[in-house]
Amino acid sequence: MRHERPQAVFWDVDGTLILTEGLHYEVIRDWCAGRGYELTPEANEELLGKTMPEKWAILAPRLAPGLTEEEFRDDCARAYLAGLKADMMRPGPVAAVRRLHELGVAQAAVSNGEAPVIEANLRALGVWEMMSFIVCGNDVPQGKPAPDPYLEAARRAGLDPARCMAVEDSPVGVASAAGAGMFVLAWPAEDAELSGASLVLREGEEFPLGMFGEERLMD
Repeated sequence: MRHERPQAVFWDVDGTLILTEGLHYEVIRDWCAGRGYELTPEANEELLGKTMPEKWAILAPRLAPGLTEEEFRDDCARAYLAGLKADMMRPGPVAAVRRLHELGVAQAAVSNGEAPVIEANLRALGVWEMMSFIVCGNDVPQGKPAPDPYLEAARRAGLDPARCMAVEDSPVGVASAAGAGMFVLAWPAEDAELSGASLVLREGEEFPLGMFGEERLMD
């Protein structure tokens, strides 16, 4: 598929802009422990990249009867917000968001997370006001790896998906953005197999501002 110069950049949040995977695990682990279920790191692998409704569907059969998805989601959101810290940021991607904002490039956040959690992450990083909108897991029929979140982002931006860039850090996210027909920039914090990406950066490498007519991110 031919891609033109991107007219908008859509950012994944967890893992791409901020390293919160450990916090997500701790929050859900502790919630489950308080209700008699031990969520091991191995069992948590099944939850990675899922929306909260999808996580609940996996966990509910392992928990005592009478618990509700609403309780699970509300309790976990409160615990997550209490544990969130700005120093969990990834400096390179966050600097790229700020530079693109200075250049007037439209940006949005596209995540499987809950809207209040996405907003809290972006506010902690100081980039909330730089996003035109957010797409969360509850906004679409299917979350990542389905293409729905990125197709919805392109629709809201009024752009053909082929004129949009998505920045991701995981196979689930790359599959979603690639399925939507976008230029996919994979920028993992650690080496990972991310087949399907249009371009892969490694930690410490700079965002390719040349695609937007700029030479470098920083002087």
